[in-house]
Amino acid sequence: GLMWLQHGGSLRHTSEQNDGVSRYGWLMHDGENFGVQEIRDEGLVLRTEFVKQPGGDHGGDWSWRVTVKMEGKGPAPLLSLFFYVATDGQGTLRPVLENRTRLAAVAGTAEELGDFTVTFLPPTGEGGEGPKYA
Repeated sequence: GLMWLQHGGSLRHTSEQNDGVSRYGWLMHDGENFGVQEIRDEGLVLRTEFVKQPGGDHGGDWSWRVTVKMEGKGPAPLLSLFFYVATDGQGTLRPVLENRTRLAAVAGTAEELGDFTVTFLPPTGEGGEGPKYA
């Protein structure tokens, strides 16, 4: 899952009616293999995109991208994104660290999937440059 926090704001991990999020919803999806959703929250535009590559013994491989932009002009507020991972039922999870400081992946085992890995690529800014903080 994904949670986000703008400096001075509330920690969010869902978008619900009447919770102050100005707009949210799917921009496009096929219900199975890809989707693009957008959440607008106090000038923040949070876009998540996923695509599934079919194959393997358990349905395929998933890729997910999160893009954050600010509406309008002015300095971007300090923003934190939190990713969380859990298994349904029995399973194990193990963090995989890069340089003993950055979470590069989560390796795990689940009854339904067997062994799996969730990989986190380093964040990038517009044009491929690195973010101010990571």
